[in-house]
Amino acid sequence: MKVLYSHPDQSLQNHLEGVLKSVKQLWEQRQFTGWETPEDKRRLHDLLCVAAVFHDFAKATSYFQDYILSENKTKTLLSRHSLLSAIVSYFIGKKFLESQQHDLYEPLFLFLAVKRHHGNMNNLLSEVNIHQEERHYLLKQVKAIDYEAWNNIVFHLTPSLPEKIKSIHPLAEEQVTQWIEIFFEKDIRDWRRKIRRELKPQTILTIQLYYKYCSLYSLLLDADKNQAALRDKLKMDRKEINSLCVDRYRTEQNWSLVGINRLRDKAYHEVKENIVQASGRLFSINLPTGLGKTIISLKAALQLRERRRRERGFAPRIIYALPFLSVIDQNAKVFEEVLRYQSFPVDAFMLIKHHSMADPYEDKFSGTDYEINENQAQVLMESWQAELICTTFVQLFQTLISNRNRALRKFHRLSNAILVIDEIQAVPVKFWPLMREMLLELTRGMATDVILLTATQPELFEPTDGLFELCDRQKYFNLMDRVRLFPNVSIKQTIEEFVDGLNLCPECSYLFILNTISSAKELFAKLKLKLKGPIAFLSTHIPPKERLKRIEQIKEGKYRVVVSTQLIEAGVDLDFDVIYRDLAPMESIVQSAGRCNRNGLNKGTVYIMHLWNGKKGSFSGLVYPNVAIEETKVLLQQFKEIKEKELFSLIEKYYRIIKEKLSKSESIKYLNAVNTLYFSGEEDLDRIPVSDFQLIEEEYPKINIFIELDKEAKKVWGSFQEIIDMQNALERYKKLLTIKKKFQEYVVSVPAKVKNRPPIVNDHYYVAYNSLNEYYDSETGFITKGVTAIS
Repeated sequence: MKVLYSHPDQSLQNHLEGVLKSVKQLWEQRQFTGWETPEDKRRLHDLLCVAAVFHDFAKATSYFQDYILSENKTKTLLSRHSLLSAIVSYFIGKKFLESQQHDLYEPLFLFLAVKRHHGNMNNLLSEVNIHQEERHYLLKQVKAIDYEAWNNIVFHLTPSLPEKIKSIHPLAEEQVTQWIEIFFEKDIRDWRRKIRRELKPQTILTIQLYYKYCSLYSLLLDADKNQAALRDKLKMDRKEINSLCVDRYRTEQNWSLVGINRLRDKAYHEVKENIVQASGRLFSINLPTGLGKTIISLKAALQLRERRRRERGFAPRIIYALPFLSVIDQNAKVFEEVLRYQSFPVDAFMLIKHHSMADPYEDKFSGTDYEINENQAQVLMESWQAELICTTFVQLFQTLISNRNRALRKFHRLSNAILVIDEIQAVPVKFWPLMREMLLELTRGMATDVILLTATQPELFEPTDGLFELCDRQKYFNLMDRVRLFPNVSIKQTIEEFVDGLNLCPECSYLFILNTISSAKELFAKLKLKLKGPIAFLSTHIPPKERLKRIEQIKEGKYRVVVSTQLIEAGVDLDFDVIYRDLAPMESIVQSAGRCNRNGLNKGTVYIMHLWNGKKGSFSGLVYPNVAIEETKVLLQQFKEIKEKELFSLIEKYYRIIKEKLSKSESIKYLNAVNTLYFSGEEDLDRIPVSDFQLIEEEYPKINIFIELDKEAKKVWGSFQEIIDMQNALERYKKLLTIKKKFQEYVVSVPAKVKNRPPIVNDHYYVAYNSLNEYYDSETGFITKGVTAIS
């Protein structure tokens, strides 16, 4: 009998067997609760099995077989496989459900998941508004199916399939032809009427349909992608992590329990005891900066993981999300050090980092029996298969709200997970209502635990949402006496006026935090004229490699004075005696104060000034929402001095005011899109399509520039040039993955309107080593001409 192929080097039977096995194993590791009865679970499981087997049905055509086995791989309309496979899957799904008296969307979900398993989601009306011309190509494909070979594949898979599939097997040309005719003559019309009638913002008040669809789609995508890339190297086994490893790590540090360390120890044990009996799935750890929230939250998450494992029989993955790339490596390094105090090696199945600059091959597999290539490493990283995933807000929230194939592939990993959301206050205020609904549905419908981690907890949730506080936050804030804040925001000063009035103590260390890169550069230049000794400068116009080097030098005491943008605010473990902070929202001021006298060894001082740029106005207005700045200013003007323990009530008051004044319109429009499965399309009065969601919106267009900063950069650029010249696109992509992280270490983003754009080489802006003086300042980074650099 003829062998059908799914890939040039893999039979279709082997691929479908692998996808079905993977799907069933992934299903075992998920647990929905809030909107699933046992009947619902069986139904979704059966439909998922249909998707796993029939998503590649049309690969059994002679058109696809000729394409996949040819050398030039030229695609044609007849070699496509997704639409015909989707229609066949849809009708088989309908057969499964015909005895159930429900007005279900599941058959449509099955159709969409298969149709889009190689693409992004469109809005539902577009998906079922299929042009009649497609029928002609589909009927030609139906005639070109090798039914004998296909039915033989399904026969071999039958023992692993739901019982009902036996009544549908085997398939014949007449049956599939009939399905095509019914689909075009009746079903797509019925679905268009149903969608127009039912999926309207005014009538749909639940987001369960979105979660159900995205979960089905995600499970199919992940199983398909994993099998295609990894084949027999696909590993589904899980690893245990004993939460005692955190205790062992802390013991080995031999921290003396005096001063701030005593409070850190107290908070650690309080959270450790409370997580054992805490009710619900929504928790918070709200502690002042510097009290060791990273270690405390890891302990809490691991304990909760053990508790859920006892309750459910399998352990949740821990997804630890931070807002800033600058601190991911720092936190991941701490996690790795802690995890070394348990029995398993800390490999890519134990801990992985996933963000835009992550090197998938950095998490080494060498030294084990699991050797994989760069492409396979990328697949593993993007599917979040590790026990502990350290990632960014962008990766997390743009997986939760997305129409993109690549992002939604890991959507199902959010089910039965433990999300630790560090610095939750960094979620833009306008998205609070949206995030509240999305996170609550995770806890209700997907058995997901959420731990919020912050020093300034925003009013994201309502009292009725059941947020369980794992520590007495007010108690710890009341015990804080490390810093004093002195607001001076009523009087606007130019940077020149500010510097003229400065008198710095030679024994103290100073940090100046400004709101824009341009203002920070101006301050740096004026301080250099006024002060003796080295001054460090930090901003995103300095390549990441150099930035990390400077942070380490600051920690080592090489610099007594540092000028920075707000990139230093959260998570960067630096400590100064005195901080000057340009006016910013209250949460940013509190975070900035966290860089002052962190260990409580002396008395720290934070000065809040109000810098402005003459007729152009305040620098703060270029970066932050006006309402946040104005309300912060009103609150600060009431004080001449603020003690650290007073920050607790001040930040609570600030968030109450902000919540009252925030506009919910954008969140409501996105929720309407989620509720009605409006994945893409035009924005209208009621909806912004899911595809438009961006957690962080750029204030202005930017360009990325490679800075050939040193010999290593020269070597990386040379490797890049060689790879770009490769003719084979797949091999070129694989090789680019191997240098991605090193390449990004020398890239900066600058305003697109800069007048001094460097030349473009191989589609990349490039500053050669011998041209550095024209474009790059060794102290302040890229030289921007003709624009105000904001961030």
